[in-house]
Amino acid sequence: MKIVIVEDESAIREGLKEMINGNTSHTVIGTCKNGIEGISFIQEHQPDLVITDIRMNQMGGLEMLAKLKKLGVEPLSIVISGYSEFEYARDALRLGVEEYLLKPVSIDALQELLEKIEQKAAKSSIQMVKKPENYVREYFFGTGEEQKEALLALKKIIPEEKNKIYGIFAGYFGNVKKEHLKEIEHPLRSIKYQFSALTCLDTWEESISFRILILKGSQSEIHDFTMAFDNMVKFDYQMQRQELPWGMDCCTQIENCKDCFENIKEMLVGCVSKGCFKLFSAGDFSEQEYREISYPIQADRKVLSALERGDYAQVKKEMDQFLQQIIREEYRAKEIRRAALKLVTRMMDMAKEINQKAYEKMKEQDYLKEVLLAYTKEELQRTLYQVGKLVCDKCKKEGISNYTINRTLEYVETHFKEGITLEKTAEVLNITPEYLSTLFKREMGMNFSVFLKEFRMKQAKRLLKSTNLKIYEIAQECGYSNSNYFTKVFKEVTGISPAEYR
Repeated sequence: MKIVIVEDESAIREGLKEMINGNTSHTVIGTCKNGIEGISFIQEHQPDLVITDIRMNQMGGLEMLAKLKKLGVEPLSIVISGYSEFEYARDALRLGVEEYLLKPVSIDALQELLEKIEQKAAKSSIQMVKKPENYVREYFFGTGEEQKEALLALKKIIPEEKNKIYGIFAGYFGNVKKEHLKEIEHPLRSIKYQFSALTCLDTWEESISFRILILKGSQSEIHDFTMAFDNMVKFDYQMQRQELPWGMDCCTQIENCKDCFENIKEMLVGCVSKGCFKLFSAGDFSEQEYREISYPIQADRKVLSALERGDYAQVKKEMDQFLQQIIREEYRAKEIRRAALKLVTRMMDMAKEINQKAYEKMKEQDYLKEVLLAYTKEELQRTLYQVGKLVCDKCKKEGISNYTINRTLEYVETHFKEGITLEKTAEVLNITPEYLSTLFKREMGMNFSVFLKEFRMKQAKRLLKSTNLKIYEIAQECGYSNSNYFTKVFKEVTGISPAEYR
């Protein structure tokens, strides 16, 4: 493939170029430092693939791709950026970007993506006798030229008629296991048979796990089909316990069907908090008022605490509580995903500390992207469970202990001036005092109370030697409100009084 790199950081730009030219069979035919340069170069040289950063000076990657699309230039594309930029990732997906690549870019991840995109490009170039649904697929997901040809074909297959409208129904199947697809297919086939008088094109787009139906009929016919379809989703899918969101929209012209599909996708992005046992339409979202989500920090800490203990059963329970607090109808879907993304990021940070192998596996699996692409609560739950399972892997038990002890030591160092106890520390760490006591003695070779006393005495010695503070002031600085008791403890530990030590 001929590749163009658009990136404003010269080190990343040149690094990608070297990776591709030196380790793959593809060729970088040019590099640009911003979207303005990129538009001009891409128009002139017509590359097969564009790799672009999302944020750049003067013009970012997504704006560049959008302008190219309006100009009828739509090369395959990969966007690269930091994993925290939720809104940009969602915009990239709407633009039809092939992949979303996280920084720092590794050669293995890049090679895998290039191979995947090359296979897809080769597959789409195979000429074959086209069925009507192929034209639907090309019109919705093809390149600029393919879309023009497909639209002409569709106008002949399902031509516009007076008093007829188009009903577009789209369902997301990414949440359904392959072995359950047949169960779901039966009620769908039944309803299509029931309304067989309607013209219907049925297309499956595996790359994004969407099923699309385009129907043509009178307004009343489309209305009757919609009611029957809604009942199917409500009852048949609910009986099968399958979260499968469907949405619908209508238009009067075939060229507007693509916009209807984009509207449906945008709707379904917002259904994560609504449950999926109904057929969604624009009215379900247009007038709703939303509240700002309050990140459940206590639920977050309980998840991390269970991870520290390696208790996977408890991890799942705490994750369910976390999801219960963030998945509510009054919260916007993007805020829900952002909260889930934050928890996954915090779990990854923990894994980096205590289990490097699990951390590398998480990056390879790209769980952050799975959160961004989740349409249903079940998908979010599954992703969180998978991350938790990796962190709770039995091979890292020692790491968990060390991590817990490190957090304990950090808490003591920060709060030793206060009246802290084993019980208070355990409460802050969201673990039981018994567990902390056993773990601390095993890892540190002494009781928590002994360690705290010795730590305070070290601070007292330092203050006695390096400051002119009075004895009662030093006592307070070390967490003792009673100076006489402080003197007694100091003498027990050192054998002499604070004044004699000074």
